[in-house]
Amino acid sequence: MNTRYDFGTVLTSLLTLISAILAFGCSSKAAPQTFETLEVAPAVYPDYSDVVFPPNIAPANFRIEEDGDDYVTEFRGENDGVFTIKGQVVDVPEKSWRFLLEKNKDAFFQITSYVKRDGKWFRFAPITCSVSPDPIDGFVAYRLIEPGYDYAHRIALAQRSLESYEERVFLDNRFTNSSPCVNCHSFQDRKTDRFLFHYRRTEDPTNGGTIIVDGKSVKKVGGFLESAGISCSYPAWRPTGDLVAFSSNMTRQTFHSLSTQKLEVYDAFSDLVLFDAKKNKLVQITDSAEDFETFPSWSPDGNVLYYCCAHFKLEDAPTQRDALIEAMAKRSGDLRYDVMKRTFDESTRSFGDPELVVDASSNKRSALFPRVSPDGRFLVYTLAASGTFPIWRPEADLWIKDLQTGEERRWDELDSDNSDSYHTWSSNGRWIVLSSRREDGLYTRLYFAHVDENGVASKPFLLPQKNPNHNRERFKSYNVPEFTVEPIKIETRDILNAALKKPEKTENVERL
Repeated sequence: MNTRYDFGTVLTSLLTLISAILAFGCSSKAAPQTFETLEVAPAVYPDYSDVVFPPNIAPANFRIEEDGDDYVTEFRGENDGVFTIKGQVVDVPEKSWRFLLEKNKDAFFQITSYVKRDGKWFRFAPITCSVSPDPIDGFVAYRLIEPGYDYAHRIALAQRSLESYEERVFLDNRFTNSSPCVNCHSFQDRKTDRFLFHYRRTEDPTNGGTIIVDGKSVKKVGGFLESAGISCSYPAWRPTGDLVAFSSNMTRQTFHSLSTQKLEVYDAFSDLVLFDAKKNKLVQITDSAEDFETFPSWSPDGNVLYYCCAHFKLEDAPTQRDALIEAMAKRSGDLRYDVMKRTFDESTRSFGDPELVVDASSNKRSALFPRVSPDGRFLVYTLAASGTFPIWRPEADLWIKDLQTGEERRWDELDSDNSDSYHTWSSNGRWIVLSSRREDGLYTRLYFAHVDENGVASKPFLLPQKNPNHNRERFKSYNVPEFTVEPIKIETRDILNAALKKPEKTENVERL
């Protein structure tokens, strides 16, 4: 019997085979056929077991932390996608990873590792990972700094692509000859057309200021609250328009050599101000000597300003600045912050009366870094024993409050035995990034987790790196992670040109 082949069918089959080979790569070694089964999963670094991945994350490479002479790891998707990788370091081909995630959205895949010891293969229990249908924002920006501020002249602002391993340092303070402190970056609505950060010149404070990027233009303004002689500090762009809320802080640090809490940051004074980025006008919102307001954050619609406030009265407070700082240093442990809010009327640029959102101080706790989810339902904040800077406090944990029901709880799914602090939401409200010292107690690393519609989070996973040991070998802390939906487009040279100029004067107008 003669068999006839349809040329189109043969061609289609051949192209499918070629696509599969390109997608999966050529495995250097198939999974062993003879082995002894172990009941436990292998120790791997980073720990990616039982996590939920976004469908657009970079390959989650890892290292098998088990002794052995040879290693083979098999990936197998629930719906499709099977490939193997040889070696103790599991370096996943990008095309294989993309295919695996795409085919297993809203499903799962398993990772099974085989380890050879003394001529005998052992198969470990599989690691299971889920794939969410919810994408994550494409980028995250952060500050890179040594955790103990030992090298303040080595600070950089960077942006990392979450879909690849590409990192762009858009400003390194060593690009200048003065090594200024660069900090407190903030993006408007997670876009990079408008963002700002502070540029502090220690040898010449009058030449420091705030760098504001607006499209292709960059300027440096001298945000300065004249009534108190204090610069603007922690910023929050309003989601639309030209307004930025700042806290204006007299911030100081104390260092401890023996305590696990190496650093204590406190404010001797802090208030809230509103800045018009177009007109360079600064308006004071609060000015109470007994209320310490800080960490402003807008609601998604821009109609509510959340912030933290500690009500504290220092008896016989010194009028001289140095004496006030010294007196507050002795009492900094008594500062405990609540989360407050004020409504905002854009037409009149006026604020309503303060309203209590999270009462932490009555329970001898301090609530900090309030961030509202994009749908306006959930408020996430960091809870510590006291103070205004929880990143060095081992007891610092994330808490979540349902603004519809009023229910609030410790976010156990995300918290660890060490400091879990700064956090931000993705634009779709389905992912959160936090900085945590859970790995070694010294360096803050970036962890990501999926959040469902009920505010339940998945197990957090460490930022994937091309080299799995990258986070162990990079002696930098990742501070103030902020999601962005696009890459930073402004050139570094344009930022530097603005930074080296004298700051534009900020006009102080009457208090609201």
